[in-house]
Amino acid sequence: MIIDRIEPIALRLPRPGGDSLCLMLARVTTRDGLQGYGECLSLRPPMQRALFATIRDAIVPHYLGKSVDDREALNLAARKRFASFGRAGTVLNALAAVDIALWDIAGKAAKQSVSAMLGGARRTRLAVMASLDKYDDVTRTRKRVEEALASGVAAVKVHEHRLEVAEESRRVIPAAMPYVVDCNNAHTLAEVRRDEKRWAALDLMFFEDPLWPPEDLLGLPAMPGITIGMGADFGSAEQMAVYAKTPAIGVLQPDVCMLGGLSEAKRALAMLAAARKTPAPHTPFVGPAALASLHMLAVTEGEGYFATVEADDSMDPYGIGLTRWKASLEVPTGPGLGFDPDPGFLHRYDYAKE
Repeated sequence: MIIDRIEPIALRLPRPGGDSLCLMLARVTTRDGLQGYGECLSLRPPMQRALFATIRDAIVPHYLGKSVDDREALNLAARKRFASFGRAGTVLNALAAVDIALWDIAGKAAKQSVSAMLGGARRTRLAVMASLDKYDDVTRTRKRVEEALASGVAAVKVHEHRLEVAEESRRVIPAAMPYVVDCNNAHTLAEVRRDEKRWAALDLMFFEDPLWPPEDLLGLPAMPGITIGMGADFGSAEQMAVYAKTPAIGVLQPDVCMLGGLSEAKRALAMLAAARKTPAPHTPFVGPAALASLHMLAVTEGEGYFATVEADDSMDPYGIGLTRWKASLEVPTGPGLGFDPDPGFLHRYDYAKE
């Protein structure tokens, strides 16, 4: 199966309130007509424009005329070729869109799901964690948490760095329900140490990205009552392995896009299993990367959660409820990623064609 054409697809999905959610996809077509879809993490217009150009001008020439069967070797070769531009970030993110699409094609050709190609699914459904936007307001955050709970989700994640906001949310979340607070690297180690007992009292499933700089976690002993999770921004299994050695970090979060695709995510999951660290794949997606993440979660040993971002059914490219808060999601079982985006959806929201 020889790669004949690679098309970056920039989508702008309208959201309530007037802003847009930016998706950056890639469609790969082989000479014999098979197609696969991939995605990289975009979210905002400036990043979307950068990723579109990177796929078109840097990644596409590396792949055209090559075999889909060589996808893992091609991924490694691209990482080496562009290493001078960094071993994490925009280039590897763009690489992910093409790499995921190649796994999609390979699965379709073999009539196997991606999870089967990754070693076999251990579960058929995955619990949903409501992943809230950042509100930075006690009342608004609590109200949104209550709405998430009313939808029947199995867990809740807030993106709030202020401890009082996280504490107020905990008051309405059942004690037995998994709860994650993502601080987006807002605190210093000294600040976390100062409030250590209050953070521990939240009884978090894990405390995500608490520190800046994150290197301050290296060599840090385990913190009583606090399990730290991080790694969504890592670009390689090797980078993740460095942090896997730190006692304070109990959860590592491979992001299929920031890692550069399923080829590297496969390596990262194997490393985490060997290191006996809990994998919690990072899932801020609604497109092909969301499906790829479902397959990653399905093959991990421990029970995982798919963190569903704030969206609605109109923003689901597949029409399968992928963007809806609910108790659980079914793991796709069809060939490749399991579904293709609706062509009408792609045409309707294709920003680049305007």
